Amino acid sequence: PKQQGFEVAEEDYGAHPYNWKRSPVEPITEVGTFAPDSMVDRVGDFLRKRHDRPYFAMASSFYVHTPVRTPCRWLREKYDARVPSNSKRRKNRIEYAAFLETFDHHVGQILESLDASGQADQTIVVFYSDNGGHPEYTANAPLRGSKWNLYEGGIRVPMMVRWPDKIAGKTVNDQPVIGYDLLPTMVDWAGGDPPECDGESIATAMHGQAKTTSNERSLIWHFPYYHPETGFAKAPDSIGVDDFTTSRTRPQSAIRRGRYKLLHFAEDDRVELYDLDTDIGEQHDLSSEQPDLAAKLRQELKDTLTRQNARFATAH
Repeated sequence: PKQQGFEVAEEDYGAHPYNWKRSPVEPITEVGTFAPDSMVDRVGDFLRKRHDRPYFAMASSFYVHTPVRTPCRWLREKYDARVPSNSKRRKNRIEYAAFLETFDHHVGQILESLDASGQADQTIVVFYSDNGGHPEYTANAPLRGSKWNLYEGGIRVPMMVRWPDKIAGKTVNDQPVIGYDLLPTMVDWAGGDPPECDGESIATAMHGQAKTTSNERSLIWHFPYYHPETGFAKAPDSIGVDDFTTSRTRPQSAIRRGRYKLLHFAEDDRVELYDLDTDIGEQHDLSSEQPDLAAKLRQELKDTLTRQNARFATAH
């Protein structure tokens, strides 16, 4: 982070299992009690202190990243009583549920620190995830796929914005946006002129006004790698819905324009085309039924990645 333009950059695993070898966490049995988290404490300290000018603070939590293990026995017991006995990956799902509630607690602590600063009414809060759920812990239905691949289960993620007196509570906007829209949007919010970049500002759309981005613009994703890094040969080839297994993910890219989404698989130069309005689970490949559209999106995807100097998989 210190090399990316941040004036303050602190790295801290907090109470996540990443840190257990260095700072062991004792079992917790008292209901409602969580392990102290130094990362969350640091974020709270920054928010509560006096600021002479507007600031941008980014808190990247290690929850709910693997390894998923909780010291909160009371949480494990809570979800052991809730998760059906016939559930796939039941043990994983119990631990993950405990992890998720811990993360929710951390978010609450951060928001409480913002309230304590007296600046909550003048602060925009954005909650955003980087990828879809881990296939061995989460159910992403009706979406196909999961973390590591470019089906909707891997790239369709939560995004919530809180801006008191500016954005009405419980407002829902179904406009497709993407991570690289955040930069121009935040510059727009701050009163500046959004820079030229791949993203577009969605600031006015957040107010429920006319959409600032076109439904016909293209959104791009790119994953030029193989996964899993170990055990690839034993992983299944098929990527399904709620199969609770880590499938083989091969180098792939995706483009969405309006209701249509095309995936390109680098190894065999193969494409799949889906209508997300009618087939959110990506079960009916339209590439042979609409070859002209598939070819057009394939060419745009290739041209865009080339212009962006994207890294491509190479054959050996």
